[in-house]
Amino acid sequence: MNKKVEFPSNSYPVAPSVLDAVNHFDQRELSWLSGYCAGLAKGRDDDFQPQAIGIAAENVQNTPAVATTVKVQVLYASQTGNSETIAQSLFSTLGQAGITVELTSLNDFKPKELAKKDILLFAISTHGEGEPPDDALDFFEFLSSKRAPKLDKVQYAVLGLGDSSYEFFCQTGKDLDQALSGLGATPIVARVDCDLDYDRQVEHWIESVRLKLAMLKSSQDIASNPGKQVGNDSFAGQSSYSRKNPFAATVLSNQRITGRDSDKEVHHIELSIEDSGINYQPGDGVGIWAKNSELTVKEVLKLVGVNADTIVSISEQEISVKQALSERLELSLINKNFIEEYAKKVAVFESTKSAELLKKVNSDYAAYIANNQLADVIALAPITLSAQELVGLLKPIKPRIYSIASSPLATPEEIHLTVKLQTSENDAKTRLGTASRFLIHELDEDQEVMVFIEQNNRFRLPESDTDILMVGPGTGIAPFRSFLQHREEQEAAGDSWLFFGNAHFNSEFLYQTEFQKQLKNGVLSNLSVAFSRDQQNKVYVQDKMLENAKEIWLWIDSNKASFYVCGDMNFMAKDVEAALLQIIESQGNKSAEDAKNYLKDLKRNGRYQRDVY
Repeated sequence: MNKKVEFPSNSYPVAPSVLDAVNHFDQRELSWLSGYCAGLAKGRDDDFQPQAIGIAAENVQNTPAVATTVKVQVLYASQTGNSETIAQSLFSTLGQAGITVELTSLNDFKPKELAKKDILLFAISTHGEGEPPDDALDFFEFLSSKRAPKLDKVQYAVLGLGDSSYEFFCQTGKDLDQALSGLGATPIVARVDCDLDYDRQVEHWIESVRLKLAMLKSSQDIASNPGKQVGNDSFAGQSSYSRKNPFAATVLSNQRITGRDSDKEVHHIELSIEDSGINYQPGDGVGIWAKNSELTVKEVLKLVGVNADTIVSISEQEISVKQALSERLELSLINKNFIEEYAKKVAVFESTKSAELLKKVNSDYAAYIANNQLADVIALAPITLSAQELVGLLKPIKPRIYSIASSPLATPEEIHLTVKLQTSENDAKTRLGTASRFLIHELDEDQEVMVFIEQNNRFRLPESDTDILMVGPGTGIAPFRSFLQHREEQEAAGDSWLFFGNAHFNSEFLYQTEFQKQLKNGVLSNLSVAFSRDQQNKVYVQDKMLENAKEIWLWIDSNKASFYVCGDMNFMAKDVEAALLQIIESQGNKSAEDAKNYLKDLKRNGRYQRDVY
């Protein structure tokens, strides 16, 4: 219950230090503060009288509002959809608070509009090795150009999403924060860098932003109107199952689809989602909650001298440390924070080994984490830890996302996956990927795996009468199997051209019979394949593209085809883009700069889409 305190007529109701601070405010700040305080006090006590704190009632009532309505813009850029979901949550929260706000993808936002906004709120992910998502590339190029406007009258907030197992954690958010500040903009709240377990941080950030804007709204700076969303409404009709509430899918089939003489172990896995109500579209991914291997759990526990049955507290739940390490905590992906914190504990016993651990962070971090896991870090300097100490050092386990390799039209209530066993060699042993090992080696028919849909609205089929070109070597073929199945069910009028590559024709031509059948019945118009190790000179999908440069240009420029790429981001995707630029330049008689601009237009219009990782 609120209480009103009566002050003697000759005393101040607030500390002199507060009055001294207020004395330095300018006219606009004082006008805003008077209205805000009056509104805040009114909300806390229905008997509030302005005279009680020495403010004339008529002054409060006549407090001038800022002449113009503050323009609030929520912007997002995401490769997988997480930033989009967060932006939508922020948009909804502000809308429910009666704040006028617009929600737009950076891909749809005109950068020249930046200076026309008063408050910019960003949710943005980091892709790969510190790179912006595809739909933010033009925006970042604009920010670093001479055309970028001064933003000294603009306020902003940035929430970055990243993965601390990568060297350049949340680099895109950091770069954006620096760029906006460099143009004169002022943050309304500090930048937040979120790791994979971001739910609580996101909630706090959204609430902080809401409170800041509520302060402005109380002084009538911000109009009380519903928000407006620009772009696709991708949030309707979602299933009740989610990352936090996954569905237990049943394994229908788990079959190896590479030959015995192949050094690549690739499986085709079919999951039942019957009676789940889960909906997905071609291009979406499925999140897999995998379990760590029993051997790895035993290895870690042995290294730190912890009994498997010891009870620990994790997320306010009491479970055995073995269960925590098996199901709840990340044992494969290394992050800098773990190495640094573990090194501190090692330093108590051996300063030299602690320094060696820190060297992994400061020098060869990227190379080290590519071939090592958490157990390898501990093995460099094993020390005894308590079970709770061990748990406290570890991050929550990360769901792994796989492109869906089936169409809901062709296989209702099923999800198909194309999974390659991930392996890496280090000085100690061969390490296996968490999810690929779990899916391939531990799941048999009728067993269950926890799944959820990861929407990918930046990787969608065009209208059925539009031509498509698809480049998907290796397991990058997965979404294109979905695309082709979907088009077959639709009896699509548009032509389809698939570029597939792998090392060997005889043992690694994934889904060969399916594609040959689709080529025969016309679902596939063209099929170009590259098997790099079947001849002396290596041949890749980008080489096949250049061989067909004239026809590819005809499809893109005259037929207005859409171009898709799926697979490795660091090598294949860059080589494919370089080949595409070369085709645009040579076949379109364009300069290198004009070719880049042409490709940008394709991206902007959704005719060049990538699902790369």
